[in-house]
Amino acid sequence: MSEQAERYERRHRIATGGMGEVWAAHDTLLGRDVALKVLKAEYAADPGFRSRFSTEARNAAALHHPGIASVFDFATEGADGSPYLVMELVDGKPLSELLSGGRALDPERVRELALQVAEALSVAHAAGVVHRDVKPANLLVTPQGRVKITDFGIARATGDAAITRTGEIIGTPHYLSPEQASGRPATAASDVYALGVVLFECLAGSRPFRADTAVGLAMAHLRDDVPELPAGVPAGLAAVTYRALAKDPAERYADGGEIARALREAAHGGVPAGPEPTRVMTAVAPAGPATRPTRVAPAAAAVPPGRDRDRDRDRRGTPWAAYAVAGLLALLLVVLLLTRPWADDPGTTAASEPTPTPSPSATPSETAEEPTTIELDPDDYVGRPVGEVEAALADLGLETTTRPVTNDGSGDQGDEGDVTSLSPTGDVEEGESITLDVLGAAPAPSPTPTPSETATEEPVDPGNSGSGNSSSDGAPGKPDDKAKPDKKGD
Repeated sequence: MSEQAERYERRHRIATGGMGEVWAAHDTLLGRDVALKVLKAEYAADPGFRSRFSTEARNAAALHHPGIASVFDFATEGADGSPYLVMELVDGKPLSELLSGGRALDPERVRELALQVAEALSVAHAAGVVHRDVKPANLLVTPQGRVKITDFGIARATGDAAITRTGEIIGTPHYLSPEQASGRPATAASDVYALGVVLFECLAGSRPFRADTAVGLAMAHLRDDVPELPAGVPAGLAAVTYRALAKDPAERYADGGEIARALREAAHGGVPAGPEPTRVMTAVAPAGPATRPTRVAPAAAAVPPGRDRDRDRDRRGTPWAAYAVAGLLALLLVVLLLTRPWADDPGTTAASEPTPTPSPSATPSETAEEPTTIELDPDDYVGRPVGEVEAALADLGLETTTRPVTNDGSGDQGDEGDVTSLSPTGDVEEGESITLDVLGAAPAPSPTPTPSETATEEPVDPGNSGSGNSSSDGAPGKPDDKAKPDKKGD
């Protein structure tokens, strides 16, 4: 082992993902705790994976902002030179954990969190880096309420040649922009769309689009209207969310800086100023001529995109109408989404104990293939009969085991045979075993005691107001034998 590798003492594994593992470690030279992101051995020898890993190091190390998890070092270890990143160890929890169970957050808190993310993204976008996988699992929230963006593993600098194949789909389907879903290059506006999905989920307690398959989700992003937010969401914040979720990137905020300004203006229910003409940033070249001004409904009557666009389409059409015939893309999506993981790497560098997952194996004679990763949302399965859940997970290529949960008989836990929880959740690999906690039978009611069972051997003195457990309680009608020796002593 090299001196560089010996410098970092591994403590415990934090997370395991498609390409690597994240460990909590200690830097013995500088005396600080860090996170090590290690490329799995089966991928370490593959030039493509190593290139992608080193690209993450360059992209993230070039960004300096309190809202971006810092990268301190890039090194190799072992005889095979397995690469690893040395990163900031964040004391916090993923936003996805705060949203578990379908919880919606306070709108003002959502605005503040989203503003922090937007400000951090603005730094990345200004440096020409597009994250391409903004989602709650990659947003760590500290106890002080600060947000750190992690996992630039699939980020791409606009001046870099693509590491992935043309048309390959990158990102997590729930947060995938329409242009990414169609295989087009991601831009800064794609990160804005993903942040819009996060905003919607935080405000509504659920994502705007749901489907049973990755292809179905991609199609929903391409053609389905955004549902309405709850009535309690301030109009200004709703307007920002709806604009961020526009299908056409030209109708969204162009980058993190623009949506950050809108979120500031929406503070305390304020109405963001009317939009300026937006530009579309491409991943490989400067933006073209400015596009037409965008249209946004007044904040007092904010509506989801699509509700008021129908009449505009009749007048002027829209380039995104082409996505209505996205059935032509379905075959491409089936191949690409089902042969590629939804999220490539463990995104968290939070200091928490993980649930380790098994690593796929690869033969020395073959090039390692990236395993299919599935995003498992507990809300889709908790409260359903175990048989249904087992069948649904089997369709996804997952194994299941069951674990009984004691039924307290209150009825609050659900019905007998329902799934109360499952683990692990989030990004899991195809073939992984999922443990299902299943509610057992309710306890039988206690039998009512009969009079013969409750009868005492001796009658109770009606005049005795004691509990019956006191040492001063005696049998009625009998002399106190203990008093006799006292009389003899008189």
